Amino acid sequence: MTYLFMAKIPQSALACIVLLFFAFSGCEEDKEIVTYSNLDVSHIKDFQYIPKDSVICRLISQHQDFHTTQIESFESHYDVIGFDKEGNELTGYADVEKGEQYGKGIIEDETGREIEIDVEWMGDGKLKAKDEQGNIWELTIEE
Repeated sequence: MTYLFMAKIPQSALACIVLLFFAFSGCEEDKEIVTYSNLDVSHIKDFQYIPKDSVICRLISQHQDFHTTQIESFESHYDVIGFDKEGNELTGYADVEKGEQYGKGIIEDETGREIEIDVEWMGDGKLKAKDEQGNIWELTIEE
């Protein structure tokens, strides 16, 4: 039997070829699609107050179908600070849709009680907040 090509390949070259084969053969692990139900939010404080139509879900939707998501639908998330009538500090956050004047948020008083608020953008980094009982606060966006 005649062989047209008979070459002796050194073992080191053969080892390099095998190594390169495994390096480029797509040993990538499967990536799981993140949805609202399997999103790990254990490190996010106050997760139970994040509504399903919040910016987290919009970002997930954008990631899954980025061709149909429009930038106008995003919310701006602000960390806010303010003071009650007695001068006690209030801290929290507010989400306002881009291009809109109104939004929602949560502030925490000096005792740690969380208060759901509706906010109105006043301009110059100021928000007017109102809770269900009619209490009103002026909040400032933290830089």
